[in-house]
Amino acid sequence: MRGVCYAVTRINNIMSYQSTGEVIALTPVEHVGQNGMPKRQLVIKTKDDKFDKTQPFTLLKERAEMCKAQVGDHVVVSWDYNGREWQGKWFADAIAWKIEVQGQAGSVQQQAPQSAPYSDNELDADSVPF
Repeated sequence: MRGVCYAVTRINNIMSYQSTGEVIALTPVEHVGQNGMPKRQLVIKTKDDKFDKTQPFTLLKERAEMCKAQVGDHVVVSWDYNGREWQGKWFADAIAWKIEVQGQAGSVQQQAPQSAPYSDNELDADSVPF
């Protein structure tokens, strides 16, 4: 798995962020509010130098229903911050607007390095250090 990546991009003067990691949770689609807006949460685990970090993202509207990621997939999530005030309290969300699946669950395998087979005739009495 690649390390955590916080790439910042400016498109039309709007900042956008990217995070790379493995999907560890994906909630079912809920319909919230008076108009029944689809909403879903995606949680990824990213690796930093020393510690794993979990990052929850909110998927809204068509992105909630079109998300093809599954638990265990390696993904790149493009997201933005969204803040709002409600009854004197402030809330912030990380809203995902693009999810790219880099590797399917179970398809990313690490191979052990292959070493050359050992042969008795490769060593002679002069090559032994003792």
